[in-house]
Amino acid sequence: MSAQPPEGREQLNPWDWMVLVVACLSLALILLETFLTLSPETLRGLLLVDHVACGIFLVDILVRWRRQGWGARYWRWGWLDVLASLPLDPAFRVFQAARIYRVIRVIRALRRLQVVTDGTSLNEKLLALPGIASLLVIFCVNLVLEVEQNAQGSHIRDHGDALWWALSTVTTVGYGDVYPVTHEGRFIGGVLMFVGIALFGGMSALITSKVIRPQEQKDHDAYREELRELRADIRELRDELRRRDGNRQ
Repeated sequence: MSAQPPEGREQLNPWDWMVLVVACLSLALILLETFLTLSPETLRGLLLVDHVACGIFLVDILVRWRRQGWGARYWRWGWLDVLASLPLDPAFRVFQAARIYRVIRVIRALRRLQVVTDGTSLNEKLLALPGIASLLVIFCVNLVLEVEQNAQGSHIRDHGDALWWALSTVTTVGYGDVYPVTHEGRFIGGVLMFVGIALFGGMSALITSKVIRPQEQKDHDAYREELRELRADIRELRDELRRRDGNRQ
């Protein structure tokens, strides 16, 4: 019989992974549209991607509502997901303040990754960490190029420079040959450094766990076997004591 997830927890499946990735991309679109001056062609492309993301969010609302049996309990927090599904169109400018709920959607989606910690194999965990970090690196490559390529004295002029800088930063190597000169670029670099520390620290912990866990499992099996033997000995002693008491009577 397969193990069931704990009560109140959802088993992460491919749909949940896709929603998580789309939520992160949606947050990236908000940052680009809010902090950068984009050309009309670029903005139209971002709006198209955002429409697709919002459609996926609306479908996800129905999926998770169905998972909870179409009950009213879902809407205790489900209305936040509806706000998070608002597109970036000018027609929805009145709801600009509601965009913060897309951040909440990402946080809620990331909480689903706790299921991965409890319910999936170590190999899947090792694949998940660099996958999520790669999405952030790709986003930071485009973002740092946008803020750096026209800055005076910039060392980041094209995607090749941006990618080399991002890889050397996220791995915490930091050669120093390519670096941002703007405050925005340095902030992006700081985010990548923290991501790199968390990524490689987490992977090291998982690899160590993968090496140590088999031995721990053997030790636990040995302890359980010894406990079974002790219980059997205790039962034999009790039976022997009962026989002796019976003979005395």
